[in-house]
Amino acid sequence: MIFWLSRVYFIKPTRYQFMLVKNMRFTVLCLLLLSVNVGAQTITDFNKQSGVNKPYFIELYTSQGCSSCPPAETWLSAFSKQTALWDKYFPLAFHVTYWDYIGWKDPYGERAFSQRQYAHLNAKHIGQVYTPQFVINGQEWRGWFERKLGDVLSKPQADVGELSVGIQGLQLRANFDNQTGNTSPLELHLALVGAGLETKISRGENRNKILQHDFTVLKHQVFIEQANNANHFAADIEPVTLKDWHATRYAWVAWIEQKDRPIQAVGAWLDTQE
Repeated sequence: MIFWLSRVYFIKPTRYQFMLVKNMRFTVLCLLLLSVNVGAQTITDFNKQSGVNKPYFIELYTSQGCSSCPPAETWLSAFSKQTALWDKYFPLAFHVTYWDYIGWKDPYGERAFSQRQYAHLNAKHIGQVYTPQFVINGQEWRGWFERKLGDVLSKPQADVGELSVGIQGLQLRANFDNQTGNTSPLELHLALVGAGLETKISRGENRNKILQHDFTVLKHQVFIEQANNANHFAADIEPVTLKDWHATRYAWVAWIEQKDRPIQAVGAWLDTQE
């Protein structure tokens, strides 16, 4: 409809018609902005501050097209019972896309998540790319396959500094009190995480199964430090509309990375508004 109106008015342009088209464009722009705001307001504001200790940042690379992945996701889901969740433990499931070709396209898969896994490979954090694959604090962990946690989640963690993150509407502000002594550039990562997700699989290695997912990364954004203001971040986040997913719970998780390794994080389950 908008294209049709534009075509009619620009065939025989008059001053009145130009003004009408301009007003219509302004109206459409306002409606778009309104829809963005409505989508963003489905999630309440977020304000969190971490402690000074480095947490355990647990990444799982997974796919609905991989028959070995459901047990790994079940193990990850157990962190929902940890009292130190979003304080000491930050489990995230990144769904990759490179298994989509074998019969089932993972609805939570993103090419960027596959690229993140390959970035770990290029940085020599992992020896090869596969699923399910766990990366803890930027280091490959194969203990899950032997069902041996060992001391991977009990080692004393260093003091790295406090991270404070606030999100009001679409405005993000963050500050990291860097105590690492490392002055390398920082990145702030923000993920919207969903729990209680369920998918009925009709094709591929997991056909005829109903897969359940927790801690699934639904959206992921990366921000750089403010110019001439190290350790500080200020940016607009992408709008979020929860109707795109059907999770029972959502969380914001934000973390600082330095040299491609997570060093501090904050997170919390969110209240949602209809």
